[in-house]
Amino acid sequence: MEDNQMDSEMDTNFLNQFSSMVTTDKDDLIKQFQTIGENLNYSTATFFLDMSNWNLQTAVGCYFDFMVSRLPSMKFLNDLTVGKDEKVTPNTAFKLSWLLQNDGESVWHGTYLRNETDDRKYYLPSLSPNDTTIVTVDLISPPTNGPFVSKWSLYTATGSQFGETITSAIDVCEGGTLAITQQLSQLQAVSAPPDMDPAVASQNTQPGSLEDTEMWG
Repeated sequence: MEDNQMDSEMDTNFLNQFSSMVTTDKDDLIKQFQTIGENLNYSTATFFLDMSNWNLQTAVGCYFDFMVSRLPSMKFLNDLTVGKDEKVTPNTAFKLSWLLQNDGESVWHGTYLRNETDDRKYYLPSLSPNDTTIVTVDLISPPTNGPFVSKWSLYTATGSQFGETITSAIDVCEGGTLAITQQLSQLQAVSAPPDMDPAVASQNTQPGSLEDTEMWG
């Protein structure tokens, strides 16, 4: 009983010392603060540290409280992948397309979609509340047969995740037709008459879709 009480007192003393720790090396504190979020700039770190009397633990707590209250929101509306119910051959390039909506109150700025498997990033255009966008990503199927699952999440410019995780599951097999279907769809869109509705010709021509050169981060 006495040992547990001593351990508890030691833990309390340690936490109190850490929480009250103030250093004159402000540049070092700023650098430590910036490690908590990707793209967290110098000015933001300085603001929260200064507001917290340069107490790192307090500043980090204030920052996360602030970010949670301001996180944007995303609603997954539809899977627009051409041939989405088909299988794909091994080691083959193909595309996934999704219709997403900003169903929150803040504008998306610097938002990116990240593949949780390989950390690949696709940067999205700014999107106002209630607006929608079509996001298209490029993948290559694995060289072996079997299920191919990829997971995607949206992040703010500072690295905070928001919205639901998008999961894509496609079977890989030698008789897959997904890539052929997508290639035919693209050819039909290119050869469509000028007066044809772009939305009918190809989903990739709808407003809000991203070209490959705009997607890579």
